[in-house]
Amino acid sequence: MSPNRKRALTAVVSVLAIAGSALWIFWSQFKAPKYNVGLHQRVGEVMAEQTAKLAGPKGRVVLITIPTAGELELKTQLEAFRKSLKKLGDYDLKEYEMDTKDQPKYGVGTGLSGRRFVRTVNKNEKADVFVSFVGAPEFKDEEIAELKKLPIFIAESRSPDHLPKLFQKKLIQVAVVSRYLFPAPGPRNPKTPQEWFDKRYQIVAAKTVSTIPKPE
Repeated sequence: MSPNRKRALTAVVSVLAIAGSALWIFWSQFKAPKYNVGLHQRVGEVMAEQTAKLAGPKGRVVLITIPTAGELELKTQLEAFRKSLKKLGDYDLKEYEMDTKDQPKYGVGTGLSGRRFVRTVNKNEKADVFVSFVGAPEFKDEEIAELKKLPIFIAESRSPDHLPKLFQKKLIQVAVVSRYLFPAPGPRNPKTPQEWFDKRYQIVAAKTVSTIPKPE
């Protein structure tokens, strides 16, 4: 092979290598998910499993959520919830998507107000279980008084601080919350979705609500 052809071949190989590197950087930074997909799929599955335990093999379920545009974690959780719920029983799922008006208070595990929740419950008196992926509200006494029935309620909540009051008044049965008890169970370096869930989240029910530390 002539020196000119060798130089040309070397140049082509170099260009391909640079293009490949640029493509990998683009894919890793802009295309690959920037969150733990398996973890949030597991959150959705756990919410479905807890819903099925509360509702039984069939029933009416009301889902409270927000638009998922820009909320990739929530979108993943909801997709896993719907898929898992279908496998667990025969459920009539009705969804309420709240208008957030671009307010930053709304997000995964946060944003649901007492007024909005009461309105949703009163409009769905025949529902068996209410499910919120946008938190558990801090109720005012007058809002509680407006409830036509005590709901069976499960919520994903970013903070456990106000949950004891809700459990005490029987306004919630199960909450999936960000982990507050440490050390977390399982391996230090989690690999499976369930191990990641145990590291980042925990399930709170009436019998375990006493483990929630009191706010300082």
